[in-house]
Amino acid sequence: MIIKSKLPKLEIPNKTFHDFLFDEWKKFKDDVAIIDNDSVQQYTFQEVMDKAEFIAKSLMYMRIEKSEVVLLVMDWSPAAIYISLGVSMAGAAIQIVSPKLQQWEMQFPVRESESRFVFSDPLGLREIEKLMKCMNREYRIICTGTRDCANGYPIIDDLAFAAAQDLPYHSINPETDIVYLPYSSGIHGKRKGIATTHRIMVAKTMVMWNPTVHTEFKRGDHTLTMIPLHKQCGLDAMYCALLNGLTIVTEKNFCVHTFMTCIQRYRVSFWLDMIEELKSYETIRSVHLTPYLMNLMMFETENHEYNVDSLEWVITGADAVTEELYDDFTDCFPSVKRVTQTYGMTEVGLISRNYNDDTEFTHSCGQVAANLELKILDVLTGRELGPREKGQICVKGLPADSPYLNNPDATEEHFIDGWRKTGDIGYFDEDENIYIVDKVKEMIKVFGYQVIPKEIETLLLTHQAVEEAAVVAINNELSGERPVAFVVLKKGQTATEEDLKDYVNKRVIRYKHLVRINITQFLPRSACGTVLRRLLGEAAVMSVASIAEVEKEFAEEVKHALAT
Repeated sequence: MIIKSKLPKLEIPNKTFHDFLFDEWKKFKDDVAIIDNDSVQQYTFQEVMDKAEFIAKSLMYMRIEKSEVVLLVMDWSPAAIYISLGVSMAGAAIQIVSPKLQQWEMQFPVRESESRFVFSDPLGLREIEKLMKCMNREYRIICTGTRDCANGYPIIDDLAFAAAQDLPYHSINPETDIVYLPYSSGIHGKRKGIATTHRIMVAKTMVMWNPTVHTEFKRGDHTLTMIPLHKQCGLDAMYCALLNGLTIVTEKNFCVHTFMTCIQRYRVSFWLDMIEELKSYETIRSVHLTPYLMNLMMFETENHEYNVDSLEWVITGADAVTEELYDDFTDCFPSVKRVTQTYGMTEVGLISRNYNDDTEFTHSCGQVAANLELKILDVLTGRELGPREKGQICVKGLPADSPYLNNPDATEEHFIDGWRKTGDIGYFDEDENIYIVDKVKEMIKVFGYQVIPKEIETLLLTHQAVEEAAVVAINNELSGERPVAFVVLKKGQTATEEDLKDYVNKRVIRYKHLVRINITQFLPRSACGTVLRRLLGEAAVMSVASIAEVEKEFAEEVKHALAT
């Protein structure tokens, strides 16, 4: 049974992504588009467009090639927004990686995309510099910070001469030219670059924006998100907010305290003595969160008092909101009247959201978004299923059409008769509401982030004492899941759990930290040699004294989980 969106079909213009945005922004070009919480500097929509043009002209002077991938090693900042649009204007594509990653974690996508041009904030400068020096190609790094933290590299102001040269831009075909290259593991396995063309990027953004249906946003309101810039849903949320004339508040190193402070700070009457233009428009009514971040906000109120009663609406993604979390959150923040659950994937963008009255809890992640179709297939037989029959969710439509970069085999594997596999197990009810119940892939989701078991296993195998390794997940109410490892040591070698945990955890970003390593004599395998992860998963739960102990560990880390 195929479910089609009940929403009116959107006509997707055949425009470049930047032209699509700029045509809408001209309606409120003199409004404030971005406030940088770090510097208290503001940018109007027109100023953002002007700075994007500055970047585009600079790149043309530096002889950027059409469809070349430009690397952004950055978190949220005004520069991240106008640089990404400047890259689009120059006919190139952006790839965003977290500046908190270490060199080896950045290596695969940077190698595959063959990036030569890098814009990096000071936090990521050291690691990307080490990586680019290892590449067998010329490169240009531009620091988005001030000169005293640029390590000798040029800063954006140094591009003034290049930007003054009026060189023609590359001709762009929206149907075929790539503008955005996010990375995802897809339904399983190694990360793959998603070759997103201008037209598909416009389609994905329009489906999420959909102003005739999503009428809750008010021009002049403020919004912010703790979802990282390199996450697809964070980027989509930012573009959609700006299309509605909202003001984005950016912060490079959001922690929950800063996040709560910003909600409290950017209210009606704040800044009135400094920024006259904001006047009574200024208030934060909506934020984009994950369930993990909702837990963080509640945890933070136990230690500090905040006035966040301007907050009325929370839009969630990355994982499901439980009824218990919904009740606890709305009790903690009584001004919140709506919690809108959404469902999507990096390859597609928004797939579904609650379109009905979401002032009461629902287990559903809503109905199919505009311009998409959805069906459920039996995981074993591929048979189409009906209401309340659980199987793999597959979607179809222009937003779902992006292939994987230089990987036709993976592209073919992820499609079946034009339908894109999501790797998620779910079902729909008689009213065509969608429910997510499980995952096909072995991916571990921590704080809404993806942790690839193979990546941690490969790192463990680089330790001189480790012969075999397998990583599985244990469930946790606060973070969703946490990785646990099982290792077999080489004969004659010794290592303790703490030795191995320290070896791994100092080499990966915080959310990938192993909560436990079990040293065992062997890994259980099937007759054909496959590691029986189900048995390891059961053993992992037993190996941890109690889930409560794990949560206690999280509580100690929680304030720093996003900041380090």
